[in-house]
Amino acid sequence: MGLFVPSLLVFAVTLIRSFTSGAAAQLMGRANADRLFSYVLLLPLTLKLAYAFIICLAVLGFATGAGTAEDAQVDASGYYYTYWDRAAHPQQSARVELTEFEYYEALKSQLRIFSAGTAVFHAFGSFLVLASASAAAGRTLTAPECSYGSAERLRWS
Repeated sequence: MGLFVPSLLVFAVTLIRSFTSGAAAQLMGRANADRLFSYVLLLPLTLKLAYAFIICLAVLGFATGAGTAEDAQVDASGYYYTYWDRAAHPQQSARVELTEFEYYEALKSQLRIFSAGTAVFHAFGSFLVLASASAAAGRTLTAPECSYGSAERLRWS
């Protein structure tokens, strides 16, 4: 959770920034899918490879962590996880005992899943920052909009 919550906050800020800069209107939505695809093609090769690598690692983390991920816990009686038994009437929480090895495997699976989620948020957030910067760079400040005097004075000062 120490990784996931801060990255979620950073992602939320970049998402808000993409809407305020106009990047969301220019690149997102069904009507702009071709514009988004062409924007991705304009990225440098190393950046494309980095995004592909992050996505592959995230998929690998989700795939390897999903099989054995339980909410493993430990107390004085041993290692266990609980789940909601819907077959019982009335429905109740059931406890499944784990060995120490199974407990640590479940913890590693949880770490892989949370790390993969964090990586996806960071990668998508960095892409939104790039898109926001590109959208903001498209809007230039012209001399009549400048309130500090002539454009000539700004250029040389």
